[in-house]
Amino acid sequence: MSRRILPLLIALCLSGPAGADVPLPSPLTLEAALALADPAHPRLVLARAGLDTALAERRLANSRNDLELGLQLNPRWVEPNDLAPMQDHDDSRAILHARKTLHDFGRTRHHLAAAESAVQSGTWEQDHVLADHRLRIMQGFFEVLLADLTYTRDNEAMAVAFVELNRLRERHGLGQVSDITLMAQESHYQTARLQRLASQQQTRITRQRLAALLGRPDQVPGRLRTPALTGNDRALPDVDTLWTLARDHNPRRRSLQLAVEAATARVGAQRAERRPTLSAEAQAAWWQREFGGDRNPLALGLVLDIPLYDGGRVDARTAREQAGLHEARARLRDFDLSLRQAMLETWLEIQRLGIQREQARVQADYRDLYLDRSRSLYEMEVATDLGDAMTWQSEAMLFTASTEFQLALAWARLALLTGQATADPLAPEPFSPATVREEDS
Repeated sequence: MSRRILPLLIALCLSGPAGADVPLPSPLTLEAALALADPAHPRLVLARAGLDTALAERRLANSRNDLELGLQLNPRWVEPNDLAPMQDHDDSRAILHARKTLHDFGRTRHHLAAAESAVQSGTWEQDHVLADHRLRIMQGFFEVLLADLTYTRDNEAMAVAFVELNRLRERHGLGQVSDITLMAQESHYQTARLQRLASQQQTRITRQRLAALLGRPDQVPGRLRTPALTGNDRALPDVDTLWTLARDHNPRRRSLQLAVEAATARVGAQRAERRPTLSAEAQAAWWQREFGGDRNPLALGLVLDIPLYDGGRVDARTAREQAGLHEARARLRDFDLSLRQAMLETWLEIQRLGIQREQARVQADYRDLYLDRSRSLYEMEVATDLGDAMTWQSEAMLFTASTEFQLALAWARLALLTGQATADPLAPEPFSPATVREEDS
């Protein structure tokens, strides 16, 4: 198990099955949300089930040539032959069998190789699922924060529309504005009201989704603390370096590579079924009726089992495993294509979001200055758009937060694609191949 996933595994183990009964902290931080991930979540259970299956197959492969013992108890009543020296009717017997395969000419070796590769493949797949689940929790956490900011913006927009509507109603009563002007503002207010309701509902929807990701559907989180995303400031390596890291350390790719090795070994194991098997056998027996030397209490021997004809069963099973090998290789090649594309898109997205980040900061500064000017004019009782300025400032805050969260998620996806933790948006460490090789060693 690679070191990059150990902190998360420790957190999962510490949370335990009873972790769902522990109330969520308030305010909930991103670090706490990641640590509180429920190991009983279906996605994590499925990953562990796949690994458990591979471990069971390895135990089965290890036991193929173990000693086999069997006891046969056979109570029997017979009508003895008239010429038999003993005329007893009781012909009961007890036979103890022992068999040990001495050499199977490569069958067990191939089965063990396939099982070991499958275990390693399942381990890497579990790493991938855990990291992907962590990414989903992070995304769900950010969605809640953005939903809250969106509600703040839409609530202010509705309030501004309501104030303006009341003002026009008063002027309409004095005959200063027309019916169509008043109805236009009424329509604008109702639109803002509906948007506010939709945003309010979204705050609940995103919280319920986050609770499900945490494995606590009955504990909807309340307040969330905005994280300090220090990892967003790190330098972005060139795309060729990132592709090298992804090719060598992506957990899903390593899982697929090992799946190819396991499929190759299974083909070899089926082909080995045509080879002979050398076994040692022993037998200890007891009979109620004795016939002189015809029945031996002890017997030892060697058995060389040579397959001569199997009706094509070995060929059929070998063809089936070869089809599985072709499928495993195709899955690996297909994943390589999608991995390279995902690396490029994520790399370009981080570049774009870096520029968007600068835009968001400039826009936020402009809206702050604009709000200060509008507030000053309002205090001087000069006609102003103070309400609109407050809404625009909320919009700028939402745009800034959305950009930061998108950038953090892009870095987190980069961490998942490259199979290392130094791209974690919560960690300020530089993104470097040297760190990756040290952690995977």
